[in-house]
Amino acid sequence: MTYDPENWLESAINEIKNYATAGFNAAVLDDQFASAGDEVYNVIMEFPGPAMDRSEIPLTRTVVHFEVDDMTDREVGFGMNQFADNYDSVAHTVNPQYARQHLINFDVGIWASARSGGLTSRIRAKQILENLFGDPSGQVALRTATDGGDGVVEIISYSGGRFIIDHITDSPVYRMIDGALVVRVFSRTKLSDTPGPAIEEIVQDPNLEIIGPPTGDLIILG
Repeated sequence: MTYDPENWLESAINEIKNYATAGFNAAVLDDQFASAGDEVYNVIMEFPGPAMDRSEIPLTRTVVHFEVDDMTDREVGFGMNQFADNYDSVAHTVNPQYARQHLINFDVGIWASARSGGLTSRIRAKQILENLFGDPSGQVALRTATDGGDGVVEIISYSGGRFIIDHITDSPVYRMIDGALVVRVFSRTKLSDTPGPAIEEIVQDPNLEIIGPPTGDLIILG
């Protein structure tokens, strides 16, 4: 589990799925959740509409969904936003890379049926989400899990949502809606296949002469 800044969106989504799945699996095995027995949580990175449309109700596994519903992108720093020249002293070339900052807003929800654990499963899922994304220890854990030396997935905020009871194909579905997770990642462009020539020195035109007359005006002769 490491974040790839050159494949930032897919990488961030996959890393959040991996982190959440590992966290739910670990929580189910923890003593305080031992009564859950064979209860399994299914983490998906989309709104589970198609599954519901296929009438996969009642659910055999409680679903926890993360769906990207907003993104904000901006350049990092000032000027050309070039953060790495990648100068090759042998080939005398440069292969610049550029950086951007991305805020990704996920809608977070829980879907449980009586078969998957009902009210109890929904409550536990909400608590696990808070532990994974709301608590400071969880925020540190996500940074650590995604840190491969080239960047991390950083939690900016998490809000836990509210409970409702829905009905799909006449079966009650115990849901959490309006949950929101905002993360920040930094991306960089990939290296070009054709580096450009490096400007290693600036040579003044030998025929250029700058004269400063007593009047203070500059006269450039070339």
